[in-house]
Amino acid sequence: MKSMTGYGRATGVALGQSITVEVRCYNHRFKDIRLKLPKGWLSLEVPTENRIRDWMGRGRVECFVRSSTGGGLVGKPVLNPHIAQEYLQLYRELSRTISNQESPLFEPTLDILARSEGVIEFVEAVADTEQAWREWQPILDESLRTAEKMRGDEGHKLAVEVGFRLRETGRLLEELRREVPEELRLLQGRTEERIRSLTAQVELTEDRLIQELAVLSERMDVTEELARMDSHLVQFGEFCGKSEPVGRELDFLLQEMNREINTIASKVRSAPIVRLTVDLKAEVERIREQIQNIE
Repeated sequence: MKSMTGYGRATGVALGQSITVEVRCYNHRFKDIRLKLPKGWLSLEVPTENRIRDWMGRGRVECFVRSSTGGGLVGKPVLNPHIAQEYLQLYRELSRTISNQESPLFEPTLDILARSEGVIEFVEAVADTEQAWREWQPILDESLRTAEKMRGDEGHKLAVEVGFRLRETGRLLEELRREVPEELRLLQGRTEERIRSLTAQVELTEDRLIQELAVLSERMDVTEELARMDSHLVQFGEFCGKSEPVGRELDFLLQEMNREINTIASKVRSAPIVRLTVDLKAEVERIREQIQNIE
C-alpha cells in the first residue's frame, strides 16, 4: 500500500546541460500530470508524460525541470526583428506622449527591447529525440525512485494506522453481535406486554402472539448485515497487503460498510445498539480519512 503524496529529486547532465528535476505527488481522484520542462524540450514532453503515467496509479504529479541557468532556458535563441521593431515604435510613441519641456524624449535601450516578450524566443533544442531521451530518462527515473520510496514509507505508516482502526471496528462488531440478541429479547418482551395490553378485551391465541413476535424478530434480524461486515473487513485487510494501487477498492468497501451499519441502525433502534452503530460509523469515517491518501 502506497501513499499518493511524495517528493523526489535528482540531478544529472542531459542535452549538454546540468539538469535538476523535482517530482511532487499529491492526492487526486484520477491521474493528473503537470509538466514544466525547459523551453526547447517540446519533443520530450510526450515520452516524459507517458513515463510518469506508467509509474503512477492515481494522484497528481507535478514534474519541474531546471537547467544550470536556473530558469530552464534550454534551446537556441532566435531574434524576431518584426516584434522588436514594433516594440521600438511603441516605446518611442509612449515617450512622446508623456514627455514635456522638463522631461526630454526617452530612447528605449537595447536591454528593454531584449526583455520584451517575443523579441527573443527559444526554439526546439532537441535535434535527436532518441538520444536526448536516453540522456534524460535516467535522471527522471531517479527522481521517480526517490518519490516512490517516500510514498512507500508514508504508505507503511498509513497501513499501521488503518490496521489499528480495523481492529477497533472488529471489536465494536463483536460487541454489537453480543448486544443484539439481548436487545431483541428485551424488545420482544416489551412488545408482548404491549400486545396483551392493547388486546385485553380481544381474544388472542398463543399461536397468533408467537406468529407476531416471529415476524418482529425477522424484521429486526441483522445476521446478514453482520456477516457482510465481517466479509468487508477481511477483504479490506487483504487489499491493504497488496502493492498495487487499491485506493478505489478500499473506498468502495467503506461505502458498503456504511450501508450495512445504516441498515443495522434502522432495524434495531435501542439505545445500546444506536450507540454502537454511531461508534462504528465514526471508525469507518476515520479509516476513510486515512485512505484518501492511498493510491
